[in-house]
Amino acid sequence: MKILIVSAAYPPYASGVATATANLADYLSRSHQLALIAGGNYKTPQRKRINNNFILYLFPGVQIKRQKAALTIPYPYPKKILALITSFQPDVIHLQDVAPMSLTVLNLARKLKIPAVMTHHFTAEFIVKTLISGQNLSNILSNSRLTQQLIYRLVNLFYNHCDLLTVPNPNLIPYFQKAGLTTPVMAIPNGIHLKNFKRRLKLKHILTKYQIAQPKIILYVGRLDVDKNIDILMDAFRLVHQYNPAASLVLVGDGNKKPQLLNQTKKLNLLDCVYFLGKIDNSDSTLSHLYNAATVFASASIIENQSVAFIEAMAAGLPIVSAKTAITVNSNLNGLEFEPGNAGALAVCLQKILIDQKLRKTISKYNRHAGRQYDIAITSRQYLKAYQSLKTI
Repeated sequence: MKILIVSAAYPPYASGVATATANLADYLSRSHQLALIAGGNYKTPQRKRINNNFILYLFPGVQIKRQKAALTIPYPYPKKILALITSFQPDVIHLQDVAPMSLTVLNLARKLKIPAVMTHHFTAEFIVKTLISGQNLSNILSNSRLTQQLIYRLVNLFYNHCDLLTVPNPNLIPYFQKAGLTTPVMAIPNGIHLKNFKRRLKLKHILTKYQIAQPKIILYVGRLDVDKNIDILMDAFRLVHQYNPAASLVLVGDGNKKPQLLNQTKKLNLLDCVYFLGKIDNSDSTLSHLYNAATVFASASIIENQSVAFIEAMAAGLPIVSAKTAITVNSNLNGLEFEPGNAGALAVCLQKILIDQKLRKTISKYNRHAGRQYDIAITSRQYLKAYQSLKTI
């Protein structure tokens, strides 16, 4: 098949969407011809051949400086995109977001009668947190069903012009259907290179390498931005560390919130037990070593649809503690849940995982088994089956 993927987010920008898109493109290009359009920090459009079957097109756009590698929302470029599509002649187009470039591509797909698949990656809470800087107001609106329904109705205006909508998490489907989705919808999870997260290194080597003094590692992997609520995780860790001095908090990632988090660490007197390791690429064996060395993975975010970091943690058999939303973990199966925004409740969950070895082993065994379904070979085949079903449209 010839497959065209469109995504504003793509490495080196670090996000779940960028990682999921890159993983899918990498695997599909092993046996299919693939072109991918993304945003790039360039003055003019760029064309890069990744392998014999994979060409990457990077288009200039608006820079959103969230971390060292900024997210570029590409300009529409209708004439250049039309020429690209006409030349490549894709059998199917797969859109990963609702950026202006995707609107242009979808419009051309309709005119050229090319089937278009859309994957919905974000949550309504993410939109609220992104657009509204005031924490109290954004928290109120994030918990409002009316706000959530309005956002889903708005994106359905776009999605209803696609031939298929896919969501990584099946729990999202009712939200779209209640908001008036008429396009067929199916759940296909985000995929990872499972084998990349089976690589281990002895705990003492990890502790020595990063000079971590406390062996019970609470791990966070992701952006260090306001929508991830890492300040709540920091407050919870302070409570945990008071009763469990063998615990450390290890943060992997980068973002605009890092200076404030460093200040918070200093104010809470946690400089000797909180470790900022910076961004580590998903393909780097070091990240696998950290997942496998940690005791628990923690997130206070309420914006997750299906977090790639959660999947990576599961693949390594790591218990997950996350904020309770409609689309997070299965409590007591692959982790524990706490009420969003409640640092005390988060601390209780973390401490329970840290001290209950039997619970840790039970969850770890479950996660290693459940994580197999997210292998990129399996999820890519699901997408291929969906693509092929649309070729007859």
